[in-house]
Amino acid sequence: MSSIKGAELKLHKVFSSDFQFEIPDYQRPYSWQIEHAEELFDDLWTFREQEDKSEEYFLGSIVLIKSDQSMQADVVDGQQRLTTLTILLAAIRDRLKGHPKWGGAFDKYIMEPGDITLDLSPKPRLYLRKKDRSFFGKYIQLPGGIEELEVLDVSRYKDSKLNLINNARAFQSRLADIDDELVGQFGQFIVQKCLLVLVTTENFKSAYRIFSVMNDRGLDLAPSDILKASIISSIGEHEREGYTELWEDMEERLGRDSFNDLFAHVRMIFRKEKYRRSVLDEFSDYVVKPTASGKKLLDNVLLPYADTLEIIINRSFKSESNAQRINELIEWLHYLNNSDWIPVAMEFVRRFDNDTDVLSAHLERLERLGASLFIRGVYATPRINRFGLVLQELEEGKDLLAEGSALDLSLSERKDTLYWLNNHVYRYSGRLRLYITMRLDAFMSDQYVSYRERTKTIEHVLPQNPATDSQWRLDWDDEQRENWVDRIGNLLLLSRKKNSEASNYDFVRKKERYFRSRNGVSSFAISTDVLNHDEWAPATVQGRQKALLKLFEEKWQLGVGLSWEEIENL
Repeated sequence: MSSIKGAELKLHKVFSSDFQFEIPDYQRPYSWQIEHAEELFDDLWTFREQEDKSEEYFLGSIVLIKSDQSMQADVVDGQQRLTTLTILLAAIRDRLKGHPKWGGAFDKYIMEPGDITLDLSPKPRLYLRKKDRSFFGKYIQLPGGIEELEVLDVSRYKDSKLNLINNARAFQSRLADIDDELVGQFGQFIVQKCLLVLVTTENFKSAYRIFSVMNDRGLDLAPSDILKASIISSIGEHEREGYTELWEDMEERLGRDSFNDLFAHVRMIFRKEKYRRSVLDEFSDYVVKPTASGKKLLDNVLLPYADTLEIIINRSFKSESNAQRINELIEWLHYLNNSDWIPVAMEFVRRFDNDTDVLSAHLERLERLGASLFIRGVYATPRINRFGLVLQELEEGKDLLAEGSALDLSLSERKDTLYWLNNHVYRYSGRLRLYITMRLDAFMSDQYVSYRERTKTIEHVLPQNPATDSQWRLDWDDEQRENWVDRIGNLLLLSRKKNSEASNYDFVRKKERYFRSRNGVSSFAISTDVLNHDEWAPATVQGRQKALLKLFEEKWQLGVGLSWEEIENL
């Protein structure tokens, strides 16, 4: 049986002559995007600034196939972190090039400098998959390579190489305005105070088993399992069995994944900021310890919040008034690209469940805020900080419905939201463009509409690539098509799969043969709106664009007070 070893190492020992990391070709490509890279940067920078200087930052664990007799280490799990950390250290190295104190100080963590006395030849610390290896070596690992990325035509690259380019540029940009000495100290903190747990075994079968256990949330020892032992054991013996049943009922009602999420959400409600250590550690420090009693923790915290989370998950709020509206708002929140809003919604339901007018008003503002963050592309750290501020003001008793609260949108945020709505929406991520078109369709409908079980595709009225002999080419010149084809004024929803042939029909034929349903009427309000037009010319789309933006402005109370010309010039 293969032996399994684990070691907690600081990065200066990870990126050392003890390891030669290699990403096997069977691994997926490098997939971290700018959001992930900047989130890592912000987490490290904030931790270094705010925590006690003796504190260490845990970066997680990686799984390796490695024998004791060799430096060669195949990475089974952890390539995203190792690659991104290498990019960050390379950006720091290039930023400090020629510095009298820090220049050259970080080279050895990226490239093995070699040592003839130990038979070590110069080489990279990390080898990516063969498809990306030479690119990574030239533009990241070699000194000065990141600067050369500035002149690359990014349109020639995609997938892993594009992610490498974007993340390197992002780190370079973040470091550009920081003082040299602070950059050096930041790099020093990364190699001295940041930890990885390296789990090693000598064969693939054993390594894959470790990887599966670590990543299968249904099999691993989750925070809830550890907390259960400590919390239930603190309850008196004569009541312990009853509380054990309550605990297990919570887990069964929520499901194991959502039950584990419950502890992260409650931690956020109490802590009100992004966690800097594990969920287990912070839940223990900020929830368990202040509550002091396992019984009170269950009665006053976990059981009530489990009830609110169940409502959020199932969209199952019940009341004699406003229940449908409240569940509709919760439904829209679920369409966002994150779950960071859930602790805020849980706290709203817990506090205002007896006043559904107030609850509905708060959820409307939360949905607007969440939508704006999604549309504006605000990434995880500032997004979580914003929701934490909402929770903080709520605890302080501030009026969150008042202008200028953390739940409100500032004028600049409202303008930015309108700017992105007025832009080329179809070029956004699939999730975002579908959210925008569905939300617009719901605003146009006279009654509640559920989209959960419906087939939905986004279709262009003016095709993206009309046939050369089509009427579209006569009605639209190239500049007009480029300006309008991917904006919401030219988009609609269909309850059928795309038809590439039909998408190029001229407008009248397309409207009659493709946009209508079997009973002659579109099932989406946004599509019915198109059916009411007799032609589809540039003026038609511009007019529709104005009307749809006005609808967003009214429904989300954006109220920026700008003319159409000013909006176009945002």
